[in-house]
Amino acid sequence: MDDQAAKEKFWDEWQREALAAGVAAPLAGLGREVLRAHRQNRWSKDFLGVEEDAPHMLTMCLEDPNATELFFIENLYPYDTALISTTRAKLGLK
Repeated sequence: MDDQAAKEKFWDEWQREALAAGVAAPLAGLGREVLRAHRQNRWSKDFLGVEEDAPHMLTMCLEDPNATELFFIENLYPYDTALISTTRAKLGLK
């Protein structure tokens, strides 16, 4: 496998590491999607999801899973106000 092919799958590795660290499967899946979407959509480095963000994202998941879930949803679906509101309510966040 060449370096490019390996690098394109770092989000899968991140998800496995997050699950092994004790992150709930749905949140680990969201984090994976943030990393994958960033790469595939070529978002600016100013947005969450560059490969270097992965360790910080794992820490966020472990320290405050609810706020992190909302943060990931807001990053993935910034214009879906209904989903963001539903997620806030589900998690008990304001």
